Amino acid sequence: MMAEIDTPQTIFMWFNPRSVSTAFVKCVSFMDGAEVWCEPYVSCYSNETFANPETVARFPILQAWSNQLTNKYKDQMEDPNHIFRGGNLIPGRQFTYDWVKQQLEEPLPERVKFRFVKDSPICVGGRYDKLPNVPIKHTFLIRHPHRIVLSFRRLHYNIMEFEGDLDDYDISSRNPFMAWEKLSADPIFRLWKYVRENIDPNPVVIDTDDLQAHPSQILKKYCESVGIPFKDKYLKWDASDEAVKNFHGSLEQMIWGKAERAYDAAFRSSSFTPLRGPVPETVPDKCKGYVQEFIEGYRVMYETRIKPE
Repeated sequence: MMAEIDTPQTIFMWFNPRSVSTAFVKCVSFMDGAEVWCEPYVSCYSNETFANPETVARFPILQAWSNQLTNKYKDQMEDPNHIFRGGNLIPGRQFTYDWVKQQLEEPLPERVKFRFVKDSPICVGGRYDKLPNVPIKHTFLIRHPHRIVLSFRRLHYNIMEFEGDLDDYDISSRNPFMAWEKLSADPIFRLWKYVRENIDPNPVVIDTDDLQAHPSQILKKYCESVGIPFKDKYLKWDASDEAVKNFHGSLEQMIWGKAERAYDAAFRSSSFTPLRGPVPETVPDKCKGYVQEFIEGYRVMYETRIKPE
């Protein structure tokens, strides 16, 4: 197992969907000496998902939706002058688990001080051997499952152009990223336990609500915990989404994510915005399966989080 060191050159942030993680990675991209990777293992997982006949058979609407997106944004994806061109984004088909592992094991380029990777634990479940064999500081961004499932449901409802009532929309049957019976047990909790038991007994955990309510405190403590010298300027960044082209990631994912408004607010962000009300006390029946699967792990991890003063 890889021994923990004080200031590893590679930092992973593991997240669940709709946790303000894309705004966080944009924030990090403006930090001095940062090389940022945005969801490389998500691209690997997606490539394998759509190549797997069993998964395609289970989620036929998702395959149709993927084809629709490809056709819908074909012109943007082929536009050599697109705002996301000219940087580090590359075609998503190039992402394989072995290729990503190899890339993340490469020495840091000159003038790069650390490599920051934002990714989903869903996409490395059972594939921990595909993580880079370098010293890593594993960190986790968590959010209350009520907030996650309601945000994802609203987003996916609009993306899929569902015509029925929102409360009748069943995300589990339509998306392998949110099908809790497929993902069980809780991937982020499982990875967190693996890290604690094998790599680092005290992995860094931050909660989205804390980050939005106390950005200066939480971001400063986060930076200190992973060895990044904190500067007040990191609390504000350029609102232009042109910075996204400097991410290392899938060009197609960034283009459709912006166009379908999955990442639009994060790409246009310039700071962490305040919370909008308390955590909802209940969720609709068709969201309860997700909450039941993820709430226990959330509560355990929440107790270990970096706390505001």
